[in-house]
Amino acid sequence: MKTRFRNIAVLLLTMLLDAHASAATSLLSTENEHQLAAWLGRGSIAFNNIYTKALGDTALDFHRAVDGKGATFSVMEASNGSGQTWLIGGYNPQSWQSTGGYNMTYDNAARTSFLFNLTRSEIHRQTPQSPIYDTVGAYQAYNGANMGPTFGIGRDLFVPYNLTTNGVSLLYSYIDPAVGNFYTSILDGGPYTGPNVTFGAIQVFTISAVPEPASALMLVAGLGLMAAVRRRQARAPGM
Repeated sequence: MKTRFRNIAVLLLTMLLDAHASAATSLLSTENEHQLAAWLGRGSIAFNNIYTKALGDTALDFHRAVDGKGATFSVMEASNGSGQTWLIGGYNPQSWQSTGGYNMTYDNAARTSFLFNLTRSEIHRQTPQSPIYDTVGAYQAYNGANMGPTFGIGRDLFVPYNLTTNGVSLLYSYIDPAVGNFYTSILDGGPYTGPNVTFGAIQVFTISAVPEPASALMLVAGLGLMAAVRRRQARAPGM
């Protein structure tokens, strides 16, 4: 029994160390992860890195890694024409694909995607449907083999084929209806001046729920109980 618990403890410790090692090379700090989880509003979540941009990568490499993987956070270092850099990205609740064009979300309940600027602690949600803004926010994300992670019909966030130069941030499908901030950039909040966004590091994360500590302890205890029952059965006469 003690040996089994020791083995389980070693396994859990190994998992924690592996997670720590992955976090050391992640674009997301612990504070960033907590902020994104709060904006998502689903409680504690784990971020699992499924793609990290390498030298020479194109949109084809991005899609090979992320297509069909479910909801993801795309996180990237982005610089404007003046060389200022921010940590930005977007949450896509649907799987990326290499074909299909726009994910269309006509109902407000489906407009759960959002863009973010972690450096500025800003979030830009899909524009809700209203008498004034009917289909403006319906264009969630774009699926195409020639683009990296791309959101909104205004190219609210557009990562080009080379994943580096001539990117765009031009709010349209993710505007705040209270202020009507059309054609502004999520980098610096300024007006659009052209495809002047340069992307450095890019990472994509899937997400998974993190069990509460009590649930984790119950799981370990349950495993130990099952092991004890099996051991007793093995020792019982006639078995």
